[in-house]
Amino acid sequence: MGSRIPLMILEGAFSLRDREVISLVGSGGKTTLMFALGKELSLNRKGIILTTTTKIREPAPSLSSALLLSDKLAKVKEGVEKNWDRYPYLLIAQGKLDSGKLQGIPPEWIGELHFLKEISVIVVEADGAAGRPLKAPREGEPAIPASTSLLVPMVGIDGLGCPLNEQYVFRSAVAARLLHLEVGSRVTEEVIASLLAEIIKTRPAKARVIPFINKVDFPDHLKKARNLASLLLRLPGAQIERVLLGQAQSFPFVRESVSWA
Repeated sequence: MGSRIPLMILEGAFSLRDREVISLVGSGGKTTLMFALGKELSLNRKGIILTTTTKIREPAPSLSSALLLSDKLAKVKEGVEKNWDRYPYLLIAQGKLDSGKLQGIPPEWIGELHFLKEISVIVVEADGAAGRPLKAPREGEPAIPASTSLLVPMVGIDGLGCPLNEQYVFRSAVAARLLHLEVGSRVTEEVIASLLAEIIKTRPAKARVIPFINKVDFPDHLKKARNLASLLLRLPGAQIERVLLGQAQSFPFVRESVSWA
């Protein structure tokens, strides 16, 4: 399969560059990883933006971030320019919904925000999965900003072996149709790899691709994640640099980095 390198720091594991636009897609912990990136990166950088092009749960108030809400791009830019160095990171959305979630911003706003000289990193939750470990994209998804420089397809390893139904796979009927399977079929490593391949097809041409296999909390999960990583590295045309295995909910976030090198 290649090399397995233990890595614990997200910045090093993703080989993050200056002025990255990181888009998190897929399922199984995107919001959690977004905030983990924000907290870690803010230790050494300023000008960090967290946002979404879909909807996310509103986090509890925190001294480590400021929530900027506006449906006007000019107002958002003004808020960023006033606050980028006052808080470890900024969370941006258009507004609050009755559901308690935050309404995401249009993908094209990301490029405009990226032009601001104060910004060092933008992390975008660019996909929704309704809390399931797996998902199938429908037409027009995910909403990946064109300025994305790093695409992070995510999956929860806890979906492996589960039935392909709505309890575990968001839009399970779409997944079954895409993969020519019956709803209720067993989710195998090949099923997961095929679903991620559909998502990776939508990446911007210049974006690097580093998948993150999440919820690797137990030894048997780690073994399963290694096998899935091997399949992902062999996906035709995906051009995956490496696959990270980890748990976005607690440090160390990354258990291993798997590549062919």
